[in-house]
Amino acid sequence: MLCSLLCVASTVSAEHPASLSEIVVSGEYSGFNVYVLHPDLINAPAADSAQLLKKIPGANVNSNGTVTGIAQYRGMYGQRINTLIDGIKISSGGPNAMDSPLSYIPRAQLESLEVIRGIAPVSSGNETIGGTIRATSTRSAFTEEEQLTMHGEVSAGGHSVNSGYDTSLLMSMANQNHRMHVAGSRQDSDDYEFANGDVTPSEHERNSYEIGYGFKRENHEIGLEYVLNDTNGSGTPALPMDIVYIDADIVRGTYTSRWNQIDIESKVYWSQVDHKMSNFELRLPPLTGGGAGPGTMQRFSLADSEDVGYGIDASMSFAGGKLKLGTDGHLANHDADVFNPMSVTFRVENFNDIKRDVFGVFGEWQRELAAAWDLELGLRYTRVNMDAGSVSATGMIGMMAMNANALATTFNTSDLSQQDDNIDVVLKLNHALRKDTNIEVGFARKMRSPTYQERYLWLPLQSTGGLADGNNYIGDINLDPEVSYQFELGLDLRNKAAYFAPRAFYHHVDDYIEGIDATNTTAIAFHTMATGMTGSRAKLLQFANVDARLYGIDADFGYHLNDFWHVDGVVSYVKGERRDNGDNLYRISPANARLSLTRQQKNWSATLETHAYLEKDDVSGVTNELETAGYALLNIYGNYNIPKSGLTFVAGIDNLFDKNYAPHLGGVNRVRGVDVPAGVRVPGPGINGYINLVYKW
Repeated sequence: MLCSLLCVASTVSAEHPASLSEIVVSGEYSGFNVYVLHPDLINAPAADSAQLLKKIPGANVNSNGTVTGIAQYRGMYGQRINTLIDGIKISSGGPNAMDSPLSYIPRAQLESLEVIRGIAPVSSGNETIGGTIRATSTRSAFTEEEQLTMHGEVSAGGHSVNSGYDTSLLMSMANQNHRMHVAGSRQDSDDYEFANGDVTPSEHERNSYEIGYGFKRENHEIGLEYVLNDTNGSGTPALPMDIVYIDADIVRGTYTSRWNQIDIESKVYWSQVDHKMSNFELRLPPLTGGGAGPGTMQRFSLADSEDVGYGIDASMSFAGGKLKLGTDGHLANHDADVFNPMSVTFRVENFNDIKRDVFGVFGEWQRELAAAWDLELGLRYTRVNMDAGSVSATGMIGMMAMNANALATTFNTSDLSQQDDNIDVVLKLNHALRKDTNIEVGFARKMRSPTYQERYLWLPLQSTGGLADGNNYIGDINLDPEVSYQFELGLDLRNKAAYFAPRAFYHHVDDYIEGIDATNTTAIAFHTMATGMTGSRAKLLQFANVDARLYGIDADFGYHLNDFWHVDGVVSYVKGERRDNGDNLYRISPANARLSLTRQQKNWSATLETHAYLEKDDVSGVTNELETAGYALLNIYGNYNIPKSGLTFVAGIDNLFDKNYAPHLGGVNRVRGVDVPAGVRVPGPGINGYINLVYKW
């Protein structure tokens, strides 16, 4: 059995630890390693919770805007990663992932962020080809007493780089049978600064509200929560449009119980997202050529999504081990239209009546094979049903209208209904070589079906789930699911003074979905005329199945120098390439490392941290991906817990030397007439001083 708790950063006090990260393989063998990031009271001023992934080995974030981070793990990102928010999936309201999953828990309301290291178990969800990430919000908790007690937390902070502020409030009341809470947060900022000016538009405004109730008696527990997310006027300079608003309603219910030695967990949820985008309210619209009149290229886009999901599993003793059986589903509908506010006749049905319904059943068995040996076996079957409604484009003229109508006709007369039958298999072995050394080896077969953008994007556009490469794409209705054969080898070395946990991995992926040069002559003709009007250098690519591989190594490590000083670090390296032509896969981070030195006292801590990246020269040729220079950032931060007051003061400075750099996973700037030239990678924030005050009672 393994049981380890790793404190990698500052704690609040000896009585109330708030570790930055933990590697947890606890008690009875859980079958997988979980890297847990507890952001409570740590120094992380970013508005986007996804930015915290940079502190986790193998993880990173594709940044398209201040609140638009897309999770990446070991080179896979977006819908390849099973990202769960309080145990449920939330589909993005728009076709460019402006409301990526982790945007649904603001940083101030995040209780924990977990990444399952390596191969995700089949019980963790559907379509886990790129792994599983779980984000949990702060909420009420049951107590051991009959009397109701009140608890609360309020925080307020500000940051200099964008004149922004964050506020949050949680109030809860609970006893041994009831729990209830209300919570809210607000984030607001202007455009952020970098060494040569401002990144425009990068402002943001987001409000989030939650109310919840739970009841527990004996072996039964129910929970019900409602969440309202309200995002307004937020910039996404790496995308062709910005956020006008994102209104999301989320309802989730849970029920857990124990019947005759069988543990049952179930959930049901619903969400609805309304989303409006614009290419001219926060930025200048694209220029037009050929005598086009003013306002011709102004565009709005209205999109919405609606999800229904469920899950139920039962765990029991079986054949000397623990058996978990379950079923789950996620049914999503999507629509998106593009309008010209200066022309009532212009309208493009970008996506119409899209359906993507996923149903799964699984079985997972864990047991001790012998002394110091543990086994995990998992099998999952997933059915993916997809369909789309008819599309059209009106208000265009000449050959553009003719080509658009021809593409719509071809799409509408195609067999749009598609079904995939996907099989996942997991085998993992864990062996304790000695008390402080463990080795884990894993094999898996994982599958993922195409996204609705990859399958049903019929007109050359950049509605690509947030790829942000500046190119136009068309989809392919007949895409095959991705199939990844995965191998993992890990080692954990732990003692009282030090730890070292490296992982090596290799993924052999058949039918990997990526853009290739388009060959559809009608689409090429439309694309040529559209880009000619604006002077764009965008290529036209088509989503296609190719062969790929991803491999690398990541590790975390640390050493306690004495009772007061400790050093901690993370290193990550992944290489992604096509097996068929040797081209590099798009948007993969180069090798990087994070190293921190912390002074820890009873009531305060201080940390000096550096995060360094090598240059990115392994770039995707087909997407014209830009090379970027290597860089290193220096951060300093600390906190002070005022004894017996419930108050904690947090302060720090990021990018201490105001380094001018471009994050390798940032997108390409799409905005003209600003301090960042169009067509170059969006720079990262400059020097940023911040403070935060937290009060708990």
